[in-house]
Amino acid sequence: MLMPKSAAMLLSVLATEADSNARFSLYLNAILECRTNNPATAVKLAQASHQEFRDVATLMTLSEALTWNNEPKAGLLRAKEALELAIQRQALVNYAAGNLVRLSVKTGSVETVNEALEALVESTQVPRDGDCVLEADWSDEAEALGADMELIS
Repeated sequence: MLMPKSAAMLLSVLATEADSNARFSLYLNAILECRTNNPATAVKLAQASHQEFRDVATLMTLSEALTWNNEPKAGLLRAKEALELAIQRQALVNYAAGNLVRLSVKTGSVETVNEALEALVESTQVPRDGDCVLEADWSDEAEALGADMELIS
């Protein structure tokens, strides 16, 4: 797999690293290094990362990498899986819901955005152990697409 030298260096460190937090960080940085110039490699690295950690964050990273690689439907599928996993684990629900809406906006489909917004609204009723504040950086773009204003608000 061809990748930027910086990503290759990160992976060489990853090969000998045992600490899971350090491994998570090395994967993430290598994925980000491949984002622009080699998104297919970013997908492969994101898949490996998710295979190892099987958590909400790596599933979201995979959804983004698929989108970077011009696979928006596959990215949305993984984003939905991430939200379902977040709901199941009762953690990172806002983070996963925001990611789903953000990726749905990138499709340019009002129907897809409205479906993601409905999932976001439903997720607000889920009990959770901890979460971040829901980001709404996608709201202007969703509105410009013609998404349901009631769902946006």
